[in-house]
Amino acid sequence: MKRPDHWDMRLVDSLDDLDEFITWIDSLDGLVSIDTETTGLEWWTYEFTRLVTFADDVQGWAVPVRWYGRPLMKALAAIRDKQLPVAFWNCKFDMHALEHQGFPVPHWHNVIDGKLMHHLLIPHERHGLKPAAGMTLGHWATAGQGLLKAEWKAMGMKVTDPERWSKIPVDNPVYWKYGIVDTLITQAMVREMGPQLRTFGLMPAFERAMHVEAVMYRAEVRGMRIDAEYADEVRMRWLKEAVALKDHLEASGLKNPNSNKQVQKLLESHGWRPEDFTKTGQAVLDKIVLGALREVYPELAPQIMRYKRLVKWISTYLDTFSSSGGRVHPSINTMAARTGRMSIQNPPLQTLPSKGSGGTIRRCVLPEKGHVFWAIDYDGQEARLFANYSKDPGMRAAYDAGLDLYTYVGQMVYQDPTMTKEHPLRSTCKIIMLAWSYGAGVDKLALASGLPPDEVVRFLKQLFTVFPNVRDLTGDNAIGGNYPGGPALAAKARLDEGGLAYINTYGGRRFSVPNEDELYKCVNGLMQGGGKDVLDKAIVRLDRAGLGDYITCPVHDEILFGFPEDDVDAPTEAAILMEDREWEIPLTVEATGPLPHWGAAYNFTEEDDE
Repeated sequence: MKRPDHWDMRLVDSLDDLDEFITWIDSLDGLVSIDTETTGLEWWTYEFTRLVTFADDVQGWAVPVRWYGRPLMKALAAIRDKQLPVAFWNCKFDMHALEHQGFPVPHWHNVIDGKLMHHLLIPHERHGLKPAAGMTLGHWATAGQGLLKAEWKAMGMKVTDPERWSKIPVDNPVYWKYGIVDTLITQAMVREMGPQLRTFGLMPAFERAMHVEAVMYRAEVRGMRIDAEYADEVRMRWLKEAVALKDHLEASGLKNPNSNKQVQKLLESHGWRPEDFTKTGQAVLDKIVLGALREVYPELAPQIMRYKRLVKWISTYLDTFSSSGGRVHPSINTMAARTGRMSIQNPPLQTLPSKGSGGTIRRCVLPEKGHVFWAIDYDGQEARLFANYSKDPGMRAAYDAGLDLYTYVGQMVYQDPTMTKEHPLRSTCKIIMLAWSYGAGVDKLALASGLPPDEVVRFLKQLFTVFPNVRDLTGDNAIGGNYPGGPALAAKARLDEGGLAYINTYGGRRFSVPNEDELYKCVNGLMQGGGKDVLDKAIVRLDRAGLGDYITCPVHDEILFGFPEDDVDAPTEAAILMEDREWEIPLTVEATGPLPHWGAAYNFTEEDDE
């Protein structure tokens, strides 16, 4: 699509402009796009929204909030009351920016999110407005970014200056035209993608995604109640420990424990030889690698890991909690990863470990007064999905007999019928099966499990022997076989026909790969994508039953609810609604509660934060 040369862009900066703008609003009878220009990302702050921009297919308007607040109120109310379809790109953000400022917002059933559309059509691409528009409409769609950066530079500001969005005048032509262009290209993109969603049968998935978006929007508005005093106590304790660890490591020759380059150099001086490297040539030093080095270098590796963890937890969570004033508003990205899996930012609650420090941080999150938490999560969702997708009769038999899948796999692979759930090899089986299904190769499996690579290969070969359908699902290329697996073959067939390489998830979404080299990721797409669909469908069922507003936040395969203390039936009803019995092996749930704080769901003790 070429750039339209007939776009008309106007700033409302006089009463005559205002009259024309209101006349234009009154004339609208179809799709309209809306965007906001703000002071940053924290929509709950004072005077957050500076400019509201509107566009149809040929005309765009920019309205300064402080100049024309009441006419803006009238214009937005007219759009809402006329039930016009309204397109946004990342609708939750703009809806927050408007509603928190006191402006009327469209009814959710009239909202269209272009970002969700783009994710459903091309999951592996970047979904920001500028990258998506540049790819679809042409590079001209991103030109405004460069002009705006030049304008900031001319004003003496860097592109990293956090105040750059609040200091540029609202009547600066580069600024307000930049805002209008965003609405014009959103309008064009939504016009382009709507028919594609219908052609490829993705409208049911889009409608479900919009419903989930609405539920999570309300959760973001409510936010989370925080025990700021407790958070500050933990913060001070961990700061003291981090300083002591840094002194210890510095005495060992490590000046900056957060520098992977320095860590690599120190470990190499003690005889370590790295095996995996990043694209820049540095040794991979993630938690898997450092975990494997704990016993080999007990005076260095555990201390490095602990220091890194403490510094991360303090800056990412406790700094935010202790200064929150008792409430945070996490941002829930309902379709983040290529698989569609959700993520949470500010703070990133989905990356918390289930034990130790993760429990300490969760302890900071409190239910609303008069409420209690209930954590409802799926019983071994990954294992059940793996068994369902493999369709292996042996795995089905294990569930029919009420056995734990990973224990049963261990018994069969290691030919030890006495193996119990507490056996160390059960954990090994779980690590290998999960990492294997998520696309890890033999070397990564060896690091994660602690087994030598040749033992990992033997494990997988025996797994395929005992459960032959697993090979049909995952393929065996990584261990020297020549079968890529059914999902990879399905995606490759589409690629060979000249189309997009993708597979369909349980919920009718796409998981796509850009080229043949990434076909092995399709099993990961099925697993994580299926889990995402299970959660989305559950959220829709919960909301339709009137329980959506009790959701505090979803984390992977768990939902944290805040129910009234005297409502004894709600947790049971929620658990029943979350179960998914459409699968051959049903996805059941476990409810934990009532809980005085989130950490209590994880058998948390304040002494156990290693």
